[in-house]
Amino acid sequence: MLFVDKIDANPRIDSSTVSRLSLFKTVYVTGAPASGKSSTVAKLKERVPDLNVWEYGARLTEFLRSRGTELKDQDELRSQSARIVTPSDIDALDGKLLEWVAETRSRGPVVIDSHPVTKEDYGFRVTAFSGDGFRRLGPDEIWLFYVAPEVTCRRISKDAAGRPTITLEEARIHSAAQASVACTFGIAAGCPVYMFDTDVDQADLVDQLAARLGR
Repeated sequence: MLFVDKIDANPRIDSSTVSRLSLFKTVYVTGAPASGKSSTVAKLKERVPDLNVWEYGARLTEFLRSRGTELKDQDELRSQSARIVTPSDIDALDGKLLEWVAETRSRGPVVIDSHPVTKEDYGFRVTAFSGDGFRRLGPDEIWLFYVAPEVTCRRISKDAAGRPTITLEEARIHSAAQASVACTFGIAAGCPVYMFDTDVDQADLVDQLAARLGR
């Protein structure tokens, strides 16, 4: 596990910080496709029953359907990506996410499962929160899940689930870009970033994550 801590130039605790201290922990989870986000978060939910999870892909699928987009499932969303999802769609859903987190974090811990870097026909696309938007989200921690490029390619080859086939270099670029976004978010929000190698025993990893939620 690689850990990037925040550097706080202003250690004073203001009223907004005091308010956040009274709430349950909110964690933003990200990582490239096939990094194990969804399966690990699902296991974490089993371990922590009061955990509230926002799964961005599933929410985006529902949102697009509500807008009239013909979309069979999340696998089709992954395969179509930028051909059907616009930046304005992401902005609108991000607004709903902010509302949901503000309402939910007083009832239990929150995990947001998202990956703002997507693989497209032409290369990659980043549709991420603005710095101001992420500060409003106010996560306590950011968790980045990653694996070696060889593992990514092997997992996608075994179970694509709508994901495009990629090369080792593309897997490396995707993971690095996702890490860059995570670190940028951490700087913007002033929160620590934890990077977890998920090519390990999943039960042990879930134990670590559950312990982090309780800290």
